[in-house]
Amino acid sequence: MLKVLSNERRLLIVCILHMGEKSVGALEEMIGLSQSALSQHLARLRRDGIVKTRRDAQTIYYSLNSGEAEKILACLHDIYCDEDAC
Repeated sequence: MLKVLSNERRLLIVCILHMGEKSVGALEEMIGLSQSALSQHLARLRRDGIVKTRRDAQTIYYSLNSGEAEKILACLHDIYCDEDAC
């Protein structure tokens, strides 16, 4: 799991999803990646069981699927984010 999260973009995706479920379009706007690049990162996260999907009509939503990822994010937040920064 740490290898997957060592990529800056994937870590950012997981951090955003830690705040709640997001559509692919919302993630694309928040992260600033092309749809193609974002899809590749999301596919890797899904393949490794870190995120899960939910479809509503033509919109796909992503959310965290891993309690382990949530624990890692909480630990990183405690170490690297002070209350003013996060």
